[in-house]
Amino acid sequence: MHMKGEFNLKVIVPASTSNLGPGFDTLGLAVNRYMIIDARAASGFSIEVTGEGAGEIPADERNLTVVGIRKVLENLPDLHVSIHNGIPSCGGFGASGAAIIGGLLLANELSRTKLTVDEIYNLAVKIEGHPDNVSAALYGGLVVNARGSNGNYSRIKIAVDGKLKFVAVLPDSKVETEAARKLLPESVNLGDAVSNVQHSSLLVAAMASGNYEMIRHAVHDELHQKYRKELIPYFDQFSDAAMKNGALAYAVSGAGSSCVAFCLEDHKSVHKAFEDLIGELGLNWRAEVLEPVNKGAEVFTD
Repeated sequence: MHMKGEFNLKVIVPASTSNLGPGFDTLGLAVNRYMIIDARAASGFSIEVTGEGAGEIPADERNLTVVGIRKVLENLPDLHVSIHNGIPSCGGFGASGAAIIGGLLLANELSRTKLTVDEIYNLAVKIEGHPDNVSAALYGGLVVNARGSNGNYSRIKIAVDGKLKFVAVLPDSKVETEAARKLLPESVNLGDAVSNVQHSSLLVAAMASGNYEMIRHAVHDELHQKYRKELIPYFDQFSDAAMKNGALAYAVSGAGSSCVAFCLEDHKSVHKAFEDLIGELGLNWRAEVLEPVNKGAEVFTD
């Protein structure tokens, strides 16, 4: 596709934390870190990546923004695409989902036959393989996803109050989602399945009603976290530090290696406890306070 004259397009996509303990492959929540994708007319197609993890993110057709573009457009347009990644690159905050949504939205602006938001959502799920991060990136807020018998997904977005904060532990190493999934059993017993239905339902009710204190009782998982935490060094030490300093709960973010403490007014003491523990252990890790955002991906044209 040849781009005529001046053309500037910007897509801003939020990061997301997913699963939130019991909501495996179901719950995604947008948070205030962003991937910014700028596109301008050029003599051919090119891509550059700056920001977090820039040296590890491919700057060719393997890039997930390019994969998203190709799902909508038959040919790559004559554009220079600049991606600035502000999403933690250690994994667990939906950088891949944000890149996919960014590519789909960018290409949809250039397409003659426009896709609906629902079509973009379902295309993104097919590319990513699970709905939680891409849905939060697209819609913002807390998104509850479910796969229908026809293979398409349905979702409901819930706005989340700014009283809730997340203190993230960001290691200096990644856990690959594929490796984390291989650790999971193919079948689970009925008691574990019932436990996750109970806890994920309670968590959604707590978030929807604003009764955040109930999160203390809702973030318990039997399906994935006890397996995945084995890939995350010092998980128990950080979990203990979170709970001793007033956190509501502590959970793996997505497949890891990031983890999050759910906090209300105690988030500053939890953040300090994490920074102190990082120092004591001599780690090259970070701790950051994140907030939920209710606005999803946005497209700006000049």
